[in-house]
Amino acid sequence: MKITQTLRNNRSLIFLSLGVFFFVIYIYALGVDLRYILIKIHEINLLFIPLILLIDVLFILTYSIAWFILIKIICPKIKLKDSILIVIVGWFGDMLVPAAFITGEALRLILLKKHYDLDMSRAAATVVIHRLLNALAFLFYITTGLIMLSIYQGSVNSGIYRQSLMIVFLSSLGIFLVLILLGKIHILREVFKKIAKEIFIFLRKKNVDIEKKIDNFFNSFEFSLRIMKKYKAAILGSFLILLLQWSLGVAIPYLFFIAIEYDVNFWTLSVAYPIYSLMDNIPLGIPANAGALDIAMVSTFVVLGVPKETAILVTLLTRSVIVVFEALLTGSISIIYLSRIFKEFSWKNLKALFTEQ
Repeated sequence: MKITQTLRNNRSLIFLSLGVFFFVIYIYALGVDLRYILIKIHEINLLFIPLILLIDVLFILTYSIAWFILIKIICPKIKLKDSILIVIVGWFGDMLVPAAFITGEALRLILLKKHYDLDMSRAAATVVIHRLLNALAFLFYITTGLIMLSIYQGSVNSGIYRQSLMIVFLSSLGIFLVLILLGKIHILREVFKKIAKEIFIFLRKKNVDIEKKIDNFFNSFEFSLRIMKKYKAAILGSFLILLLQWSLGVAIPYLFFIAIEYDVNFWTLSVAYPIYSLMDNIPLGIPANAGALDIAMVSTFVVLGVPKETAILVTLLTRSVIVVFEALLTGSISIIYLSRIFKEFSWKNLKALFTEQ
């Protein structure tokens, strides 16, 4: 019993260790020349580091501002500073408890309720639209990247081309289905009612007005959507900022390639970035998806023609920024912000806030 409890308490650490272990095995299986990597590390142009860190900060800020434009429609009194801080806490939460970004979204809703007393169902509409616009930006980049590669390189690796086209197709289908459902909220409402009813029957519990609660949630959610539809310029602005954010995301590994004096096409990375970013949407339970995302990054770079040693070096450098630097930045800001929001704040209730969603 004690062993089971110990494993449960240290589950994140165990998953983290397993992720790193499999990444080490992956590097060994590739037959990488580690001496080459060590030599190239010493040859990195350090002048690029401050620029890359600045770009990563802007990467987080643009994501926050894109959401601020949307939440401002529903909650006019919200301040830009608070919106950014709330997103940063959610960002840190996603790093600690990776669950396809669900942790971060839930934290945003909780903190909005705590700080502005905004009904979660109303705020949820902004989160859904934000994610939808982000998916459209994803689709734009991978499609544009494939077109630009075809123009400037003449041909694209057949494997990555087929994979990218499949991703484009599935993404387009997913976005189309979400748009259909957003236009048919009553269908979602009835589906949730039936599911809730079956769950309560299975658990042999009384209904406790669950249908009324579902009706209230969807009424509020739908009301927010109707309001947001009137602000098309704001939605377009949010989408354009998310396009900028994706550009910044691509720029981080791109600048690291330049820093080690390896010539790579920006549009090659604009195809690679959306592909390996999909790994972040798989809820593996590994903090920062350590190991899994690294393997995805290296594999994508190699398939696109980057030498394996260079691919591993740039992956490690990029991950040092988007994991270590971001964890230190968002973690410290989150602790300061949450200590002001909650009167009684400790590491224990910080963990509870991130895990009890």
